[in-house]
Amino acid sequence: MSLNNIRKNTIDTIQAMIEDKIITSSDLIRFRNENEDVTNPEYVCYEMENWYRTLGIENVIEAKFNLKLPYFTKEEIKEAYDNNEIILCVPKGITKKQLGQLFNLDCWAFDDELIGKTTESEDFWFKTKKSFVPEHLGSQGREIQRVYQNEGKLGMSLERYLVFLARMRYLTGDTPDTKHKIWIINGRYERNAMLVAGFDSKKRFTVHGWLPQFHSPFVGGRYVFIPDHI
Repeated sequence: MSLNNIRKNTIDTIQAMIEDKIITSSDLIRFRNENEDVTNPEYVCYEMENWYRTLGIENVIEAKFNLKLPYFTKEEIKEAYDNNEIILCVPKGITKKQLGQLFNLDCWAFDDELIGKTTESEDFWFKTKKSFVPEHLGSQGREIQRVYQNEGKLGMSLERYLVFLARMRYLTGDTPDTKHKIWIINGRYERNAMLVAGFDSKKRFTVHGWLPQFHSPFVGGRYVFIPDHI
């Protein structure tokens, strides 16, 4: 049996013992190292799993929940933190609707069949800028898409963006893009339109369909970056 399988089986056993009240989560505190290396991929995975479980993801997906280890190396994680970037993961198979339920966000776009499906087929680890204001404000959607392609970067899907918003809110206590919106580069509305997402003046999450040649000084982009060695 591989180490990953042993790890998964052990975690499942501990989780079952907690649910059956054989042990409590406080019983595990003694095993935590106060000097935990936050750039260790295993720690990053553990912390992200715990965040999702605390939010109630297993109730939402109605299944046991685990994540695969990040693609990022220890050195790449440290570099990301040094560059004010945030490491995120969209769990495989989870839908926009389920993420909205998990993060207490609601929007017509979570159910609309005209929006292309962008559910991740595998646990999708990525990094992006840990900022409250998007970049490339005032640029057209297709211009931002071209810039990211030239830089070897990807774009946000609604699923990736929802995880970014919720994680930033958790880590900082504030929500990004309350006065701006971003182009959703990975995803389409009908055939030719792109999505723009963010918050309105009432701080409600909103999504609109725009033609990619439109632009606004309040709409920009957020990149998605994954290592080239995966």
